[in-house]
Amino acid sequence: MNPTGAVPFGSGPADALIRAFAAGSLIVATYDPEDVLRYASAAFKRAFRLEAVEGTMTFADLILRGVQAGIGPRIDCEDARVFIADAQRRRRSRPGQRFFTTDMVDGSWYWMTETLLDDGWLVLVGSEISPLKENEQALANAHRRALHEARTDALTALPNRRQVLDYLGSAILTLPAPGTSVAIVLFDLDWFKSINDEHGHLAGDAVLCDFAALGTSMARPSDVIGRIGGEEFLIVMPGTAADEALQFAERLRQAASNRIVVSLVGKQVRYSVSAGVTQASHQDTLDALFCRADRALYKAKRRGRNQVSVEL
Repeated sequence: MNPTGAVPFGSGPADALIRAFAAGSLIVATYDPEDVLRYASAAFKRAFRLEAVEGTMTFADLILRGVQAGIGPRIDCEDARVFIADAQRRRRSRPGQRFFTTDMVDGSWYWMTETLLDDGWLVLVGSEISPLKENEQALANAHRRALHEARTDALTALPNRRQVLDYLGSAILTLPAPGTSVAIVLFDLDWFKSINDEHGHLAGDAVLCDFAALGTSMARPSDVIGRIGGEEFLIVMPGTAADEALQFAERLRQAASNRIVVSLVGKQVRYSVSAGVTQASHQDTLDALFCRADRALYKAKRRGRNQVSVEL
């Protein structure tokens, strides 16, 4: 029997169903108790390219042929026979209906209803829901973008205050482990208001972006640098003691003092930074650690700016 041809059910309602399936978009198939394909709708034939197939074909034959031809459902496991065995257990376990989605190799997506009858016959009906998948993906992408934007500084593309302080809080939690340490460096651009007043806010934005890029280039992969507001930046340095963080802060301070940023009108803008360094202890809270770094920073600013101070 040709597995792709319609079994004549006679006239009346059954004949109307066959004619509807022949022209419609529903994937419809019936399998006998031996799992031989006995009827396939036009959409099913197109999905599996069965128009010219002769002879009988079981469910296993259909899946293996699809894998070889790169058609039909997408199979994630490396061995198609493992997939077939698992699918057979699900679809033949007990009479009744089950519902599931199927990704096809061509990128389409189907909602499937599979009905196993008491006498062993199985009926599969699938409706394409690819637009829903596209909407779902669009919503997922929008959610990811919203999360990213909520945790990212729009100007510098660095982590914002929320994200970098969350990271610092997580780093503090690792301190009870033997041999762990966390240092932080709080940077502030010196006389930043004067830069905005003299050269304009666009020049000020360019200076902020320049320091963000400089700090990112000099930080280690394990460090996290974020803009926490205005002209302030925080660098979290896990596995680092205060003396090593001090050396890093001094190198970054010196590098910043040698930078020249060119404004949109061609003016050269120089800037400097001050920094406060501290190291977390086991007893520290996030607020206590941050306040200590803030005090170290303002000590550097009181001493004339363009320098680094430490408070432990």
